[in-house]
Amino acid sequence: MWLNLHLYIGLLGGALFVLTSLTGSLLVFYKTVDEWMNPEQLVRTAGADLPLNQIVAAAQAAHPDWSVPDSLIFPLHEKDSFHAWFKVPSHGADRDDWRVVTIDPSSGRTLSDRQWGSYFVSFVYELHQGLLLGKVGESFVGILALFLLLSIATGLYLWWPASGKMRRALSFQGGGSPVRRQYDLHKLSGLGSALVLSLLAATGFYLEFSDAVISTVRWVSPVQDTSPQAEPHSDLRDGAAAILPDQAVAIARATLPDARVMWLGLPHDARDTFAVGLRQPGEVRQAGGQSEVWIDQYSGAVLRVQAWQHFTGGEMFLAWLFPLHNGEAFGLTGRWLVCVTGFMPLILYVTALRMWWLKRTARLRQRSR
Repeated sequence: MWLNLHLYIGLLGGALFVLTSLTGSLLVFYKTVDEWMNPEQLVRTAGADLPLNQIVAAAQAAHPDWSVPDSLIFPLHEKDSFHAWFKVPSHGADRDDWRVVTIDPSSGRTLSDRQWGSYFVSFVYELHQGLLLGKVGESFVGILALFLLLSIATGLYLWWPASGKMRRALSFQGGGSPVRRQYDLHKLSGLGSALVLSLLAATGFYLEFSDAVISTVRWVSPVQDTSPQAEPHSDLRDGAAAILPDQAVAIARATLPDARVMWLGLPHDARDTFAVGLRQPGEVRQAGGQSEVWIDQYSGAVLRVQAWQHFTGGEMFLAWLFPLHNGEAFGLTGRWLVCVTGFMPLILYVTALRMWWLKRTARLRQRSR
């Protein structure tokens, strides 16, 4: 029963395991690959950075008929640019479309203006996250992660050796039959990658069904509600003028003085706030940060602070899941480990198909005699 279950999970879902794993491997170095393929995003102008207000204005000038950008991602290295994310007017579409405008920090010049999903790494991201099928595809990928966990569990159960046979179970018999060689390669590849693959599948399930996972975690530890519906609101005052983006960022820096600003969320209506994302020393997520400050767009009052040092046990657990999924929790070593592990399902799939084909051919040959 377990052998058949393991076999049919692999035959029916193996190709999708391979697809999601290979695309995930590429996305580990998402930004590096994108900059290599599209070097026009990299800054060429020398000089001091412009005030943030001018950066926002330069981004908005790319689409003057639209509202201000939803968010502004700050440069991560000295040649990086600002990335302004615009939510494209949907015209009744079922999903949000995004446009990404990159701005030279020194000149305010527009370096690129791209539709999300139209360039290579964004296409790969959509393929990895939801198989290009939107919300339905995302749910399918989340369920697929559970089947990958089941495949790993049944594989380990089938491999587990009897007492005194561990050495043989860990060996590779290169001189054996073709089926035996494929089995040993399949077995050892699975054993070597089982832990990391299981971790990637479990964290992938969280990313697709985050609400369900967060609700489960709340049973054992408090988790602050950070959904858009629970965000604080600005206190609307008659005739009051909104503060500038530079001022909002300065307030956030004063609130968390040892932190680096990673992104800025801009208000779109009269009740919205400025949201400033920051990364403090010691935070596990390197590229985006996990601390956040919400600021009243009129008075500049700090309405809420989310600092990672004050996370509950449940919030800290959740904070680790995405950095574990892309490997950044353990720096460059972790990223390479996840990248390499992403190729393991391909080896497992090919060796499993090869074993199945060799056994099938042998059975057909015996029947024909």
